[in-house]
Amino acid sequence: MKRKLYKAGKAGFLIILFGILFSYAMFQGGFVSWFLFYSFLPFLIYMGGLLFYPLDDWTGARTLSSGLIESGEAVEIEIELRRTIPFPLYFMKVKESYPETLHLEVRSGEGVVTGDREEKVVERMIFPWFRRTVRFHYRLDHLPRGSHQLGEMYIRTGDFFGFVKKEAAINAGGRFTVYPASRNVSLSLGTKGFGQGKSAAANVKERHSNMVAGLREYAPGDRISWVDWKATARKNKMMTKEFEQEKSSESVLVLSTLSSPGNTAEFEGAVEFAYSLMLKLTRRETRQLSFLSLGRAGKYVASIHSRRQQEMIRYHLAEVSPDETGNFEEEMAKGHGRLSAQATLMIISTDLDDSIKNSLLRLSPSGRNVVLFVIMFHKEWDFTKQKHVRELKEYGVRVQVLTEKAWKRPEFEVEV
Repeated sequence: MKRKLYKAGKAGFLIILFGILFSYAMFQGGFVSWFLFYSFLPFLIYMGGLLFYPLDDWTGARTLSSGLIESGEAVEIEIELRRTIPFPLYFMKVKESYPETLHLEVRSGEGVVTGDREEKVVERMIFPWFRRTVRFHYRLDHLPRGSHQLGEMYIRTGDFFGFVKKEAAINAGGRFTVYPASRNVSLSLGTKGFGQGKSAAANVKERHSNMVAGLREYAPGDRISWVDWKATARKNKMMTKEFEQEKSSESVLVLSTLSSPGNTAEFEGAVEFAYSLMLKLTRRETRQLSFLSLGRAGKYVASIHSRRQQEMIRYHLAEVSPDETGNFEEEMAKGHGRLSAQATLMIISTDLDDSIKNSLLRLSPSGRNVVLFVIMFHKEWDFTKQKHVRELKEYGVRVQVLTEKAWKRPEFEVEV
């Protein structure tokens, strides 16, 4: 309704202006008055045409320079605007606002959120004239992890004098995912023998002495080297060997997405560290690795063997967001039934509170190896947290604190 009233008002204004100029020329009758009338007539015609020109005729599309983007990297976005009616537009202003997910920026190589993006709007001035297709591009730097949906673009144009102004919204699509960055992890590995308790050995080389305990049917994710070909031929179905694993050869990587407000940098650091550690552990064929994500959008992967499973976890880590309402003790209790009693637990958290301490103290008496990685950038390591660490160490839980300094090094250095 407002647009119709606006158009009717502008049309009436142009008619009145035309009538005034024509009447002036008729009554004056001189060269100057007719010269003014004919000189201004093209502008009146253009303003009338622009008033009824459908700006909705424009359509848009976005094209990204890369389909695989990691946190901290940049992307070039090309905008292509098309139309069917080649009405002359001497200028057009294109405005695009970033979604809230892109308001943060991550410095490549540091892997931590550095603050709000200064420019949250992209504006470009283009001059289409009679062209049916117009292209321009812009660059987004220091992209944060996550799934980002670019919204509508707004185009605005007008006449030479600003009497007629038109604006329209274009839905150009454009959804892309920024995956967590990764870096090398230098591991010092602790091993256990068969039922001999804990024996920490800071040795990068792992021993692998698995013994075949039986046979079972093939399951997705089993390695080809596990297939027992004789049994397969005898039973006419794929059979794989079942191993009596060393206790230290089974590991579960647990990422706690439970995070308090204001822990954005720590949470992003935890996601990057979890992804980097997963890649490192899956490259070691002697370790059977599982993945568990605690929180509102929890996820469990029983065994990571294939590239497809790694990509599944990678996509989950790209999409995951902080859960500010959950409780670690409750979430860990939900996932405890999925964890092997012999597995080494590597837990990544952005805090160390009573809930985490109590939960880990209940896990420790079972004889399993537990390592807690605490990602902490800005909070002080106060007396309460130091007390929690001492209690956990007394029960055999190893605690490692990763500060912002760890992200300034070329690789993570940890012990599991």
